Amino acid sequence: MPQEDPLKPDSLNVMAKDVKSAESYANLGRLHDQQEQWQAAISNYRQAIQLNPHCSWFYHHLADVFLKQEQWQDAIINYRHAIKLNPNFSWSYHNLGNGLLKLKHWEEAVHVYRKAIQLNPHFHWSYCNLADVLFHQKKWNLAIINYWKSLVILHQTNQEQDFVLIATKLGETLEYHLPEKFDLAIAHYQKVIQNQQQYPEYQSIVQFLSQNQSAWLKIADFFQQKHLINAALILYQMAIQFYPDQIFISEKFNTLLQKKNDLETSINLQHQNINKTSQKWSKYDQGLTTDISTNNFDIPLATYQQLEPFIFSTDIDFDLDQLDQLFEAVNWMTRDHKHMKIALEHSFLVVTLWFITPTQKQLIGFARAVSDHVYNATLWDVVIHPNFQSQGLGKSLIQYTLEQLQLQNIENITLFAGNKAVNFYHNLGFITDPNGIKGMFWVSS
Repeated sequence: MPQEDPLKPDSLNVMAKDVKSAESYANLGRLHDQQEQWQAAISNYRQAIQLNPHCSWFYHHLADVFLKQEQWQDAIINYRHAIKLNPNFSWSYHNLGNGLLKLKHWEEAVHVYRKAIQLNPHFHWSYCNLADVLFHQKKWNLAIINYWKSLVILHQTNQEQDFVLIATKLGETLEYHLPEKFDLAIAHYQKVIQNQQQYPEYQSIVQFLSQNQSAWLKIADFFQQKHLINAALILYQMAIQFYPDQIFISEKFNTLLQKKNDLETSINLQHQNINKTSQKWSKYDQGLTTDISTNNFDIPLATYQQLEPFIFSTDIDFDLDQLDQLFEAVNWMTRDHKHMKIALEHSFLVVTLWFITPTQKQLIGFARAVSDHVYNATLWDVVIHPNFQSQGLGKSLIQYTLEQLQLQNIENITLFAGNKAVNFYHNLGFITDPNGIKGMFWVSS
């Protein structure tokens, strides 16, 4: 357990005669830290260290200030000093790990988090942060084990306030980064339960499962609500191993498995349709001529007969006048074409939805996404022409856009919705203020 911190001043009344003592400087540093006066805190802790360079607490608290200031290297240096003077304080190791994690020093971070856990095996964040490092190292199975251990400790210590964040990390790792295919993963966890002695790293997890049915099912149900279907199925299947007489668990598993199979069938059909549409689109473009003055299209009849009435495209080379017409139809401001072209070129993904007739190709839907190309993407300018709303096309536009982003392994997708559109996006799986996080804008005046 963490040692008691001797630096707990009760007031600002630090006696003048004591100011020159190391402890008084440290007390002043702590007070400035509490008031977020960072530079004053740093200065006083350094004065304390100069007077007494053998107190681990001074280095630890100075490192804490640097950590809050995101000065990772300075924080790391001072945590190392603190550990050298007191190698048995778990918080110094844990916070050192946090600094190393920020600098992506994965191997050392793993080492110090494990040391923190050895000294204090009851702090869930050490397991969770260790799992984060292992996740970045693509050691998925070890990451899953440590996310699990973090959740077990949460339950044991009744610290449910962190449940959503850590359960989401576990669920997403199970869902998207299983080391085996789904069927093999199910078989692996069945083997873990049946041969527990061969898998000591799962001991606390399996014990938790065997003794806490309601808590276990709470996690599985949470995964299902988050649309983490594979993760939920794995947990339901493991629960069945321990509670074979609980018919409702088997019913949950079978219902969700059928949903998974139906979804995979639907996705396969969509891929087939997309492939067909792509072929038709190329044939269509090859035989297409345009009369700009009338905006009519001369389409060879044989080509048109192969077309669906609605077609998606990710091509950014289209007539921006049509985008103006679409924006005007929903009372949006039109954009300067020069600037809009730059925006399209710098977008990660642009999706357009077209309505095709023998004489016209009309832009009726639009969406685009900006992204860091690895983790996150944000949707912008999602719109369906009013004449084509309430036909399921908006849902199809979002689903197609999400699928294209997921094919690029984008994990987190966000958007900003007007009040009238919130329920629409909720029904598509988006959630409002996840984990209390608020979307915020800074708008230039």
